[in-house]
Amino acid sequence: MRYKVVGPPGTGKTRRLLNEVQRYVDKGVKLNRIGYFAFTRKAAGEARDRFLKINTELTKKDIKYFQTLHSLAFNRLGLKEENVMQDLNYKAIGDSCGIQVKYASYEINNWNGIFSSNSEYLSLINLARVRQIPVLQQLDLNEHLSKIERDKLQAIDAEINNYKKTYGLIDFTDMIQKFLDADNTPNFDVIFVDEAQDLSLIQWSMINKIEKDTKCDVWVAGDDDQAIFGWAGADVDSFINYDAEEIPLKKSERVPSIIQEMALDVIERIQDNRIDKEYFPKSDDGEIFERYKISDIDMSTGDWLILTRTKSLLQPIPRYLKNKGLFFNTAQGNSIGKSLYEDIQYWSQLQKKITIPDIQLQRVKERIKGPMNLSLHWYDVFDNVPESQITYMRLLLLNNEDPTKEARIKISTIHGAKGGEATNVVLFLNHTSNTIKGAKKSVQKKDEEYRVWYVGITRTMKNLYLIKSPNKSKEFKI
Repeated sequence: MRYKVVGPPGTGKTRRLLNEVQRYVDKGVKLNRIGYFAFTRKAAGEARDRFLKINTELTKKDIKYFQTLHSLAFNRLGLKEENVMQDLNYKAIGDSCGIQVKYASYEINNWNGIFSSNSEYLSLINLARVRQIPVLQQLDLNEHLSKIERDKLQAIDAEINNYKKTYGLIDFTDMIQKFLDADNTPNFDVIFVDEAQDLSLIQWSMINKIEKDTKCDVWVAGDDDQAIFGWAGADVDSFINYDAEEIPLKKSERVPSIIQEMALDVIERIQDNRIDKEYFPKSDDGEIFERYKISDIDMSTGDWLILTRTKSLLQPIPRYLKNKGLFFNTAQGNSIGKSLYEDIQYWSQLQKKITIPDIQLQRVKERIKGPMNLSLHWYDVFDNVPESQITYMRLLLLNNEDPTKEARIKISTIHGAKGGEATNVVLFLNHTSNTIKGAKKSVQKKDEEYRVWYVGITRTMKNLYLIKSPNKSKEFKI
């Protein structure tokens, strides 16, 4: 049997899938015959932890198939991480082909198969592969912003294949393809796929192979309105057209009515294929504010999510927050640095008389000049901290920020915040020239742009702050 759970933001799609996992377990289905696949490693881990919180007698080893599709392929094929293509490998290919590669990598931490590069040649080649079409066919779709030379494109494509063969390397698409070509599918009775609107065609091929090989039940969950990875090969039409018993979720536990009204105004601009939904907001009040700069917003208390359309637009924000003495997280970690943050946690544990491993204890001791007086705060005893960090830490303390806890402010691109939420959301409305140009390429590209902003708006649990653009021509019109 096939089932498709369709739910707008905050309607509990993951919760519904986990409830179904529990139902299958209660029916006697063994955990090693249940697959739960999320779009990112982080999301898979969070779903696993939620399931373990209910089933306290179980451990992580008992539910090994809570993972990404790429992780499943990687593990079943016995592959090694050192054999996965890295940034330096693509730079070497760029040097040999005469193209500048500043960065080119997969999201290694997330294991979702998303590839990004400054080189449109590399991006185009990867996109063609996840869409399972020839590179020249992808070129002829005219989706790309730079001028691409056909002969050069073919030469780079050939060089990538030769390079991987010479050095015994694979990329994330190879993982899936090798799984499709192998006869190594686990014996599943049921599989669950969360955020299915973000799957590429080659990932859908993997789902179909698992279903064909095992005759298992398949549950997919998602929201076509939140399909924002088309640029990376996600195929929202495969989700929309997936033939299954549809299970709609209608009540949001996140989005207040005023935020929903704005979000619906954006998403209803979509011209192409879309699933009609009945969608009720939560009953709590929300508010929308317009501001012209981030300094007009008081972020001294509460939880916050600061969102921009692209990574480049994020760049000035960390410096502003540091100057204000606010503790925050980015995709790279928290604002005081991983090492110092961890040592603060270790010091806090020692003060609570919690034993820590010797290697961690040694790290803490190296921070201290003089006796290790546990009656003092960490900032009174840590010595070898850069002056700039000390200044920032003093500001944190003056603002009553607590670096022993999770940062209450997070900054991210809209894409990076997908699945997240906060009481207060700050959304910068400025585009870049490339995002504007990209949206004009086709109806599909314009529709995806609407979906991106819809996702940004619907991260809001109460208060939405819209930061107007100083350049009106580059401002997204809400």
